[in-house]
Amino acid sequence: MAEQITSVTIFKLNSLASKFWAFQQVPLALFRLKKVPGLTFFKSMGSGGGKGFDFMPSFNTYAWLLVWETQQHSDDFYSNNPYFLTYKKKCLSLQTLFLKNIVSHGKWSGINPFHQGADMNDTSKIVVLTRARIKWLRLWQFWSKVGRTANELYKFDELEFAIGIGELPFIQQATVSVWKNYEAMKRYAYADEIHKNVIKLTQKYKWYSEELFARFILLSTKNHL
Repeated sequence: MAEQITSVTIFKLNSLASKFWAFQQVPLALFRLKKVPGLTFFKSMGSGGGKGFDFMPSFNTYAWLLVWETQQHSDDFYSNNPYFLTYKKKCLSLQTLFLKNIVSHGKWSGINPFHQGADMNDTSKIVVLTRARIKWLRLWQFWSKVGRTANELYKFDELEFAIGIGELPFIQQATVSVWKNYEAMKRYAYADEIHKNVIKLTQKYKWYSEELFARFILLSTKNHL
C-alpha cells in the first residue's frame, strides 16, 4: 500500500499585482485543485503579518496544505501542474515541506485527513500542525487573552521555522512549526508555561468549534526557485 504524503507550500509574492492575484487565489484555488490526480485533501490559506502570527493578515505570504496518495502524485504536481507553475512565476520565494504523519487527533472540515505511517527516530525533524476554528461568540475573548502568544515560539533556539496560516482571518487559525527533533518539540509543548496556560484557558473557555493536532516527520524541503 502506497504511503500518504503531506506537503505544505509557502508562497512569498514579488510585486503588488502578484500579491493582489495571490489574495484572490485563497478561495479560487479550491476550484483549481479539486480534480488534481492523487490529491485527497487541500487547503488554500493566507498568513498572519509580522512573523506570521500578528492579528492583521499578511498580503505577502500565502500557503497550501495538500495531502497526497503517494509521493509520485506530489512530484508530478509540482513539476507539471499549470496552475502551480503560474503561481511560481509570481513568487519572490517558494518553498515546500514534505511530511509524513506520526499521529493526528481531531478534525478539519469534518474529517481527519492524515494517515499515520511515519517511524520517528532521535534525529528526525518534527513538524507540528495545530488548527482550530474559533467560535464566533468567542473571537474577542480568544484574541484578547492569547491571540498573539504564538510569537513566543521564537524564543526557542531549536525552532527552525514557524508560520501562522488560515482559511479565514481571525476565525480559522493554523500553526505550522518545524523543530530540530522530538525532544525540542516536547520541551515546548509540555514545559513552556505560556503554552501550558493557553491549553488551560482553551479547556476552560471552550473557544473552538473544531480543532486538530497533528505531528509529522520532515522528509525533505524543496526550494522551487
